[in-house]
Amino acid sequence: MCAQFELAFWHPFGPHGGEQPDAIIARKRREIDANDGWTLWSFQPRRMLADWMHEIRRVKPASVMVYCSRSRGAVDPPNVPVPCRSYRFVEDSAWRALPASVSIPHPFRRPTRRVKAQSTASAFVVQQVIDVPLGEQIDTPVEWVHRSGVWRCEKIPTRGEYLIRPGSGVALRPYRAVLVLREPYLAVVRATEEVAA
Repeated sequence: MCAQFELAFWHPFGPHGGEQPDAIIARKRREIDANDGWTLWSFQPRRMLADWMHEIRRVKPASVMVYCSRSRGAVDPPNVPVPCRSYRFVEDSAWRALPASVSIPHPFRRPTRRVKAQSTASAFVVQQVIDVPLGEQIDTPVEWVHRSGVWRCEKIPTRGEYLIRPGSGVALRPYRAVLVLREPYLAVVRATEEVAA
């Protein structure tokens, strides 16, 4: 299922913001139906968003998908989820109010001595969520792009999102669902409501 791709993403997936994976998938499907065919799916802030968009624009793939891991040992982040209220697409500077039919309870990280508090999170722009039975996995070897911009062939790290492509690397670990993205593919979300007038 969803085996043919030029570029895709790997996304660690498990409990998030107090919800189990099945509940998240069901909610996101309802949001897509209620919001003219799209929703936002948040993940931790990533500095690679602009680099990923540059590669997507360069390759011009027919579609972009996200393989959501089947992580039995995944643990919900400990921070209390905060409702996101606004978003902007990665290639756009204007913030917009989150549609009323879209819910993003994101567990933003609290500040520590070494890390500042998070004020934004990253998000995929999703038009479809596909359930994947355990036996229907692809065995295509993939490469993933490191934050240095170099494509790597070893197994994808267990934490973090990665842009992937077919290559000479290791096959994907088992995945639970596939998200089909729609242009503009990536966004940033935040809890504050201030938007451009």
